Amino acid sequence: MVERLEAADFVGLINSAIEALKLHKEEINAMNVFPVPDGDTGTNMLLTMQAVREALGNSNHVDMAYVCQAMSRGSLMGARGNSGVVLSQILKGMTDIISNKESVDVDVMSEALSHGSDVAYRAVMKPVEGTILTVVREASEEGIRVREGYRQLEDWFNIIVEQARQTLEHTPDMLPVLKEAGVVDAGGRGLLAIFEGILAHLTGQDLGNIEGEIVYAGAGLAEIEAEDYRYEAQFILQGKDSKIEGLRETLNKIGGSVLVVGGDKTYRVHVHTDELGRVIEESSNIGRLSDVDITDLKLQAEDARSGREAAGRKLVGVVAVAVGDGIKEVLLSMGVNHIVEGGQSMNPSTAEILKAIRTLPQQNIIVIPNNKNIILAAEQTKELSDKKIALVPSGSITEGFAALVAFDPRADLETNRDRMTKAMKSVKTGAVTAAVRDSKYKGGKIKKGNYIGLFKGDIVSAAGTAKEAARKLLEKMMSPKDELVTVIIGEEADEADHGEILDFIGEKGLEPEVIEGGQPVYQYIFGIE
Repeated sequence: MVERLEAADFVGLINSAIEALKLHKEEINAMNVFPVPDGDTGTNMLLTMQAVREALGNSNHVDMAYVCQAMSRGSLMGARGNSGVVLSQILKGMTDIISNKESVDVDVMSEALSHGSDVAYRAVMKPVEGTILTVVREASEEGIRVREGYRQLEDWFNIIVEQARQTLEHTPDMLPVLKEAGVVDAGGRGLLAIFEGILAHLTGQDLGNIEGEIVYAGAGLAEIEAEDYRYEAQFILQGKDSKIEGLRETLNKIGGSVLVVGGDKTYRVHVHTDELGRVIEESSNIGRLSDVDITDLKLQAEDARSGREAAGRKLVGVVAVAVGDGIKEVLLSMGVNHIVEGGQSMNPSTAEILKAIRTLPQQNIIVIPNNKNIILAAEQTKELSDKKIALVPSGSITEGFAALVAFDPRADLETNRDRMTKAMKSVKTGAVTAAVRDSKYKGGKIKKGNYIGLFKGDIVSAAGTAKEAARKLLEKMMSPKDELVTVIIGEEADEADHGEILDFIGEKGLEPEVIEGGQPVYQYIFGIE
């Protein structure tokens, strides 16, 4: 019998919930018809929970606050689709309550589930009954009602599972689109699977002994739509908290299924829209986008009807040149397909870039060199490949990041090239490195080993420490209209300097975004927008 859960117990609960979602993923995908027939709710909820497990790591955790922070952060960063984002908010609300407890009993769990329901409802601008929201709300209400009579967690969770199942079976009565298709709500079914997995872990039973029968006629009416938007866009946005509510209102005017959730300058955005370009533009105006995923909902629906896979519909492939593990990770999250190793101290050849181009299945390729010394080699690939290649002539990694914010994997080659080239011009780039010999600049003498700040091809600062050279460089770069400073930290940077540099940026009224780039040569690279 289980009366209390310790921090380490949550790893097992998450693992069991993942196994339940794996078992029912295709079933849940098949029944999805709301809000559009995108057929991937089971996949999205599974990916979200797997992101939670990855964030928890493999160690035996004993710190409840750490475990809860990892669960909340992992679900936010890994959320996929409307259902995944809502699930992340349920988990956020629950961990808000649990994080300051040494252990969790029925009273704490019932309060946590109730708060998770409240947070999820607040996250959705237009909550719809008959969805995952209804399932979690009615389950949590029943949990509050019966908690005095059930002191064992497995007994209490059995009530939660039964109530979730009953609510789920009534979702077609709440949503005509479900009744017409002969299915229950897919997101609600996914949540029930998670509850079933948790109960199986608490009782030690096989999952098959926990599950009850869900009666539905089966999907196949992909023509039914509650919305008629062309695209689904989802991404991570890092920007000022004060501007998020304005973005949320703007997105609600140009789309549906709007979710903008998170906090502390990091948000997960989900929206269905016909104005994809405006969504990207409005969002990038207030911060930096990453983990961008664009889905053509109509093509996806056609694939579902015909049984084809939607994969491979990305029209344009992207090759970028970069060095540093952190930088590479960011590039991949922004849509780059293949990274060629290279940078200031090791310029790749045309042959190396051409080899990367040939590995991609797309016939239309964008190349982002991210260094002025690599632009010519990248340009030559256009004459040597039978594919159609467009060059976005980024001279720095910060320009490359800015260009990728404007990348649309569904747009054609020329449109992307023009938009990305325009976007990269919006960023100013500077860097701090160590002088390898004695020299001079307009400000005086430079001794070997001094740190210098580079901006627009010139040395504009020099000092005995990297942090002082960085401060002087930033003063040269900044203007009153600037808002965001991307700080890319190199492998040789002194961690003791980071705080003072970030404090200086904050004192100037700008928002710092830190990337552990791991690049050689440059202790710091700055991009100001």
